[in-house]
Amino acid sequence: MDIQIDRTCGIPIYIQLKKQIKGLIEQGILSEGDRLPPERELAGKLKISRNRISAAYRELEAEQIVSSQQGKGTFVTDTIIFKEASRKDRLLKIIDLAMDEAINLDFTLNDFLTISYVQARKREEIMSKIKVAFIECNQEQLSVLINESALGGNIVSIPLLLSAVKQETARVRNLLSRVEVIVTTSFHREEVAEYLGDLGKQVLELIVEPKMSTIVELARIEPASRVGLICLSENFAEEVAKSLKKIGLNNLALQYTTNKGNQLNLFIKEQDLVITSPDRFQEIKKIIRDEKKIISFDFAPDRGSIKLLKMTLYDLKGSKEQHQ
Repeated sequence: MDIQIDRTCGIPIYIQLKKQIKGLIEQGILSEGDRLPPERELAGKLKISRNRISAAYRELEAEQIVSSQQGKGTFVTDTIIFKEASRKDRLLKIIDLAMDEAINLDFTLNDFLTISYVQARKREEIMSKIKVAFIECNQEQLSVLINESALGGNIVSIPLLLSAVKQETARVRNLLSRVEVIVTTSFHREEVAEYLGDLGKQVLELIVEPKMSTIVELARIEPASRVGLICLSENFAEEVAKSLKKIGLNNLALQYTTNKGNQLNLFIKEQDLVITSPDRFQEIKKIIRDEKKIISFDFAPDRGSIKLLKMTLYDLKGSKEQHQ
């Protein structure tokens, strides 16, 4: 397993290791069932502490990319990584087989196209009836979850702030009673389940982490820099602080504000550089122009979580079809 560690880039070593193992799986170099090197062996080869190997393996296991078996080792699973090219190839083979079968049944290719189109529209109509509620503590992350999940226009995505859910207003509970699935992040899975458990709805959690581009930008910040975070909510600032601590960049003296107007301008003047939530990036960019560096703190759900969500919706679709 070819792993290259860069000690000068500023990115925590366990993050580098985690990303490179993901890359090896995506490239097909590591496949389902392959055993990862033992922690002690890999630590010796890379000349790094075993704790860093353990941290990378634990995060990969939390994301269900690998599974650890006591006394046997750590193995690649098939629940996360998939390649678009291979998926398309499999789909084309299925279509070819279906066309061959249609011809054997004395249907023409035009018949096949017409019937396939009608069936696809029927399923599209079924999917349009599926409603998914997304719940998060801040508006920034809520928007990211919905956009990054990319469920398509045939599924109704309902955004809700956690504060609204906690108030348990009649409107919110009535709305949630009509959804099939509730989606939140791993940060709030237990809270959401506690408040809404009596509704009997399936609650799925999305594992989110800062995008690699964001981590790289943050790692390049000089330690003595005055760094200001501009966002819409205190909750977003708390999530940023947690993420910085998790990836080992909590040495930044980070201040934050949710202000606008003159107070915002004063805050910006006091900073050497500015970090923003995604929703405020364009707004702050117009104010700062090219006077200071500006970084958008972008979170994204991992692909495994999104895949699990889509598989759940496909299962729901199949269940609806059976009852029609």
